[in-house]
Amino acid sequence: MKNSWKFAALLAALAAGSASAATPAGTVITNIAEIVFTPEGSPPGTPPTTVPSNPVTTTVLPVPNFTILVNDKSAVVTAPDYTQPGQSTTAKPGDTVVFPYTLTNTGNVPNESYTLTNTPDPTAAVKTPENIRFFPISADTNNDGTLSPAEILAATPITTITGVNQDQAVKFFQVYTIPATATSTDKFGGDPTGDRQDNPAFNNDPAVPRDANNSNVTTVDRKDATVIGPKNDPDGNGNPLTPPYQSTDTTPVTITPSAADTQTAQATTTTTVVTFTNTVQNTGNRPDVFDITAVQAGFPTGTIVTLLKPDGTPLTDTDGDGVPDVGSLTPGQTADLLVRVTFPAGSAPTTPGTQPTVTVTTTSSNDTTKKDTTKDIVNLPGLSFGNPTPTPGGDPTPVGTPEAGQPGNPLTPIIPPTTCTATSPAIQSTVAMEIANLGSAPDTFDVSGTAPIKLTDGTTQNVAVKYFVDANGNKALDTGEVALTDTNANGTPDTGLLAPGAELKLIAVVDVPCAAAAQTITLDQTAKSPTTGATVTDKNDTITVGTTPVAKPVKTVDKAEVKPGQQLTYTIIGTNTSNANVTKAFIRDTLPANTSFSTTRTAPAPQDRFFAKSNATGTILYSTNGTDWSPTEIAVLPDGGTVYAGVDTNGNGTIDTGDILAPGQTITGTFTVTVK
Repeated sequence: MKNSWKFAALLAALAAGSASAATPAGTVITNIAEIVFTPEGSPPGTPPTTVPSNPVTTTVLPVPNFTILVNDKSAVVTAPDYTQPGQSTTAKPGDTVVFPYTLTNTGNVPNESYTLTNTPDPTAAVKTPENIRFFPISADTNNDGTLSPAEILAATPITTITGVNQDQAVKFFQVYTIPATATSTDKFGGDPTGDRQDNPAFNNDPAVPRDANNSNVTTVDRKDATVIGPKNDPDGNGNPLTPPYQSTDTTPVTITPSAADTQTAQATTTTTVVTFTNTVQNTGNRPDVFDITAVQAGFPTGTIVTLLKPDGTPLTDTDGDGVPDVGSLTPGQTADLLVRVTFPAGSAPTTPGTQPTVTVTTTSSNDTTKKDTTKDIVNLPGLSFGNPTPTPGGDPTPVGTPEAGQPGNPLTPIIPPTTCTATSPAIQSTVAMEIANLGSAPDTFDVSGTAPIKLTDGTTQNVAVKYFVDANGNKALDTGEVALTDTNANGTPDTGLLAPGAELKLIAVVDVPCAAAAQTITLDQTAKSPTTGATVTDKNDTITVGTTPVAKPVKTVDKAEVKPGQQLTYTIIGTNTSNANVTKAFIRDTLPANTSFSTTRTAPAPQDRFFAKSNATGTILYSTNGTDWSPTEIAVLPDGGTVYAGVDTNGNGTIDTGDILAPGQTITGTFTVTVK
């Protein structure tokens, strides 16, 4: 029993040793048994006798085997299951993916070699990249467990793994690049497949199945996207909102971005160039080249839009597709470009009230369906001022058909009173007007006018035109209609803020002085935007002042009662009481009955004959028939005869239509008669 226990213990020890690792192929196992005994009758303490058996030898045969991990869920080691890959990841087109694997020699054959190939998806649902490569663990120079693009570039691909001893694990990488043309949700994958090579060190080397259940799958996450917006706000949502900035032009213009993906510049009448800064961003997940196009609308003829780099040079076509672009941008990267708009100075929008706009578009070269737009707006000034149009909302002609004053048109002229004093009231005349904002932004317009009015004394008085809102558009000043006020506090009445395309009907009011001479008054009216400088004048509306009648002459006599033989002295005063010049003016008188012309006066002064005087400049001429004129006073006149006196203002020796008697000028004649 003792001997049996010892043999069993030996067998147990051999069994325990074999469980730790496979015995290398070619190992010779030698076994020698023993019989141990004590001869019968031996004295006590006699050592036992050991008798060995003959040696028994066994050579261990090669049992090659290996694994490649990580495995997929395939139940068959020789075929992959791409629906249940061992490794998976996501990548974008153009990315290079790296999958680590470990090959382990699990057989008992040392110095083994294996070839590395790839097994595609048997169902072809997962696409196979064309550039599958394998790299040794030594390519991982920074020992981070993967390969960087630089490490891949510096390393040499392998197709075999050699010299792998029993139980040795060798790490390697499968690497491939996702095609640039891949679309989102496409799947690409690989299956590192190992095939054991024949080991010449062993004659009875059995065949070993390949290891091919190691699939990996990469799902394409392709996102091609771009945005363009105002300066420093590519998505145009105003978060953050770029503050107003100055354009890069010789005469800078303030540009104001908004949170509505627009930016706006206000032009003046002298502005010809506005240069906007726009910002493009690659919001996709891979490098992309972004084409830039621009379309203008609402600008006047002759407008040019130019795309420029930030340094002011033309935007170029870097990828050769015929469209200028901002070059290649990495994901998240931004680039600025300039949009220069050149237009004629003082021009207005093509349609009143519309905003001239340049729509700038960025388009992905990776996917031309991916694009975004932003709007660069130039508010152009526009103004019309003149007489009303027939329909509300029409655009008044800047200098329209002249409007005549009411009263003050040729058929119903203003007729001043015959007598004017310092307290005489003025005569109000009105003219209908209209002003419209033809620009593309709200604006306030100053309105002013002057009426140069000649007075009967020969001077000219400049009367300011007052403006009222014609609330009901009836071209008349009605009770309750209010005057324009100075809303912008610049000293001139204005329209207040008018929306683009809006108009305001006005009544121009002129207070014509009582002492106005007969004339046609031409109003000099102007509307102007203090913001943009847009100015329109209207200089052809008129107010007619008619002629005041000439009052009858004044005749006086020096005595109310007289006796025969006594003398009477008559004075005749003829005055131009009209507000207009009169021509060929003279006074005349006929000797009264029962009197005779006296050549000698006894009173009021020692002067005989008929004589006259005038405050008009010229020579007094006399006549007894109204036809023949002479500077000699009349000394002889038959009973019942007539005397004439006039002023020869043009110096031609007669009284005719060339002789002018201005308003207020007089001719005074005096003669004496004797009562029979």
